[in-house]
Amino acid sequence: MSAADVLKKKIQELMKDRDDAIDKGDELEKELNEMKEELLKAEFEKKELERRLKLTEDELDAQNTLRSELKKKTISLQVEDERIKEDMKGQVQAILEMEQLVSLIDQRYEELEVDYNETMEDLNAL
Repeated sequence: MSAADVLKKKIQELMKDRDDAIDKGDELEKELNEMKEELLKAEFEKKELERRLKLTEDELDAQNTLRSELKKKTISLQVEDERIKEDMKGQVQAILEMEQLVSLIDQRYEELEVDYNETMEDLNAL
């Protein structure tokens, strides 16, 4: 196998790695969007539960039980909210790392392409 073939194969492998990294980034972005949607739903549920607390005074006795449940759910939502925020931070970091990886792969690809072109010129000169 000639050096040009090896170099061409290496370039193809790097391009595949770059495409895989881009796909992974897309998947992570999709997961991030899904987490954002979950957070919006959780916030909506929280607001709905808070609205229910403002019922008329005639219903306050029955609402005391609901109020306790709301407090538990609010705490649970806050914990879940913090977890989702931490997950989102991790996803953003992963996306940034993937973008850096894609950039490095692109840079390496360009270097290999220059080497390949120089090799081809040297071979043609022979």
